[in-house]
Amino acid sequence: MTTSTIFTPEHYEKNIHRTIPHYSSFQKEIIDLIRTTKPNCEVWLDTGCGTGSLIELANETFDECNFYLNDPSEEMLSYAKTRLGKYKAERFKFTNYTTADLPLSEVPKCDVVTAIQSHHYLNREERVNTTAKCYEMLKKGGIFVTFENTAPATERGIEIVMDRLRRFQLECGKDSVAVEENLDRFNTAYFPITISEHLELLKETGFTTCELFWTSYMQAGFYAIK
Repeated sequence: MTTSTIFTPEHYEKNIHRTIPHYSSFQKEIIDLIRTTKPNCEVWLDTGCGTGSLIELANETFDECNFYLNDPSEEMLSYAKTRLGKYKAERFKFTNYTTADLPLSEVPKCDVVTAIQSHHYLNREERVNTTAKCYEMLKKGGIFVTFENTAPATERGIEIVMDRLRRFQLECGKDSVAVEENLDRFNTAYFPITISEHLELLKETGFTTCELFWTSYMQAGFYAIK
């Protein structure tokens, strides 16, 4: 998630699609994956839930599931509560923690845990601890799905993807100053790791199946089964 010019949930909703290419595809891919792997899921935790858009979409597809939305931002949680207010209230529960600090007592063991563009601000130790918490929250056979910024494997690869992102954001109507501020955050405000490092971390955590299932620009989607 890029936030240099995103100060409110409303601003986030407006700007995220101009900042991250194919952002709406993330949610569609996740729904399709869960329809295949956990069509009868009963408990779904979305940590770093942001504005609640993923769970709104999931709610329309998995009508027997109970959803837990967690985010460290009270503003984002408030927005998500309002967004989901038109649906059955008993299906949604909200908690206000970082993923690593989320108490196990707050959420039952999950069929699905999702974390979308929420953990790339973490250093190595924090990322390890957070991934371990997601693993711990799952039932055996449960699935963890994450989309994250990723780091190209070479310096030339970084240059190329930055040029592509610059053009994308400018063509989406962002002004040049905002675009450069966003690009300057790479490895200064957020700290992406390579695709191979993501997969290795998931394996080291204890997941039995670890796969890359979507990638574009500097974003990638992974799933891992406990």
